Amino acid sequence: MATSGCEETSDEIFNFKCTPCSRINRQREAVKYCVECQGYCCQSCVDTHQAFPTLVGHKLLDKSTGLSTDFPVVPTEICSIHKIKILDMYCGTHDVVGCTSCMALEHRSCADVQLISDIAETMFKKTDTDELNLTLREKKSEAEKVKTSKEALLEELNKSKTNAVNAIKAFREDVERILQNLEKESIKEVEKEFQTIETMLLKEIQISENQMKNLSKAANDMKQSDGNIAQQFVSMKTTQKRLAQTEDILNDLDTQVHAKVSFAADQTVLEFLQQLKTFGSVIRSTVYSVKRTRNMKVNVPSDSSPCNLYGSCLTEDGKLLLPDWNNKKLKRANIVELSVVDYCDLPENPRDVCSIDNQEAVVTLDNSTIQFVSLSKKMILMRDMKLNHKCFCIAYRNKKLYISDNYMSMYVHDMTGTLLQTISNDSSGEDLFKSSRHIAFSDFGDKIFVSNGEKEVVTLDEQGNNFSSFNVSDLNNTTGVCTDKRGNLFVCGVNSKEVLQLGQSGTKMGVVIKSSERLNHPWSLAFDVRTGTLFVIQLFGDTVKLFDLH
Repeated sequence: MATSGCEETSDEIFNFKCTPCSRINRQREAVKYCVECQGYCCQSCVDTHQAFPTLVGHKLLDKSTGLSTDFPVVPTEICSIHKIKILDMYCGTHDVVGCTSCMALEHRSCADVQLISDIAETMFKKTDTDELNLTLREKKSEAEKVKTSKEALLEELNKSKTNAVNAIKAFREDVERILQNLEKESIKEVEKEFQTIETMLLKEIQISENQMKNLSKAANDMKQSDGNIAQQFVSMKTTQKRLAQTEDILNDLDTQVHAKVSFAADQTVLEFLQQLKTFGSVIRSTVYSVKRTRNMKVNVPSDSSPCNLYGSCLTEDGKLLLPDWNNKKLKRANIVELSVVDYCDLPENPRDVCSIDNQEAVVTLDNSTIQFVSLSKKMILMRDMKLNHKCFCIAYRNKKLYISDNYMSMYVHDMTGTLLQTISNDSSGEDLFKSSRHIAFSDFGDKIFVSNGEKEVVTLDEQGNNFSSFNVSDLNNTTGVCTDKRGNLFVCGVNSKEVLQLGQSGTKMGVVIKSSERLNHPWSLAFDVRTGTLFVIQLFGDTVKLFDLH
């Protein structure tokens, strides 16, 4: 131990350090203990006590007081809650330290509350401190590694943002080049039409001028023949012939009333652009995390049984449609109010539902029928279509209905019910599906994703060609699949308690909903891009789980 004094050092070890100096990261040995300040003081701080009248009366203890062979062993740390109190109490029941106020407010009923100065020597072990310091160093090293990793990710993020912005600008330049070319070609068409009409008008002007000359010549001939009856007769007949010819020519020329070139813009181009909100979608390459979890009860008073939900979909106006198999109902839920606001009874047990537009949805029924439902203020059953195959899950895209059968096929129909395609085998003739279920479409390109029971998601193009199959080994009995419109898939399994996030190439990104959320047989998924909310529809029970992601 260093001798008494107040020199700063970073290498020497003191039994007692100056409390005020330690607060400003100075290492000085204490020579006194101030009872009123409840802290140790170096010689400099002792001198300060002598300099200020308010401190002069403080009682300063040292080893020569005769009361002890050493300074009193007392804490010096200030309570972070009660700023004027020292952390001088220990609750053995909860193994925490606190000030007298903390103990009075939070640990009043605890039996094992003691002064730290009374128990420190018996409870404190140097080995405990050594182990704790080792743990601190290890955790600090881990934190430094995490910090370094996150700094690298932040740098990567900044670069990717710059690249994304540059990609948007480059895309706009491509669009502008196309627009400039369209403008150029449109102007060419105008010029071509202008030149055609201009050439015709100039020709007709020339013809008119020629007729004027002919008529002037005829008039002159008539005048020159004056006094010669025979010649006057010839001139008269010649003039009459010229007049008849001129009449015919002028009649032909007089049919055109207007000579204008106008342009009728293709409104579909403008309408298409007006429908776009952005040039594309932002691709998310990081794993979502749960910001908030909510529950939505979806049972209604008229239900005769607990809900049994196999499917779901979001409407264009942000409502959640839920086909309730047990109660033969299609329910419509308000996801803001977290309640069912409307339902309609169905003629048969429903399995799944998809939205066509903001006016209509289609439900699959157990009797191989699809039921169209009006999404007006009150849902109303419309037409239905009996199909020649089992109808399980359903999805809509580009005026086509894609229907799985929970077995070995997926069927594609047009909106009149005509079967366009049956997809069952890959290019080598092997079975594609073991249990075809929920269907989702890629955010970019023309990929179709089909959950395939077991541990698999099958990927197809719109012609039914098999791209690949994603092996989702972490899930048991794959059921729900949906996209986030940012290049990712959410996938769940009915016998698992997790939801995974995959890239649309099949790469596992991570676990979004962990088993700690205690999902009860998750069967269907829906994602609201506007709010960032993932809906997990559980097969059994009256509760839909909502996870706000970020």
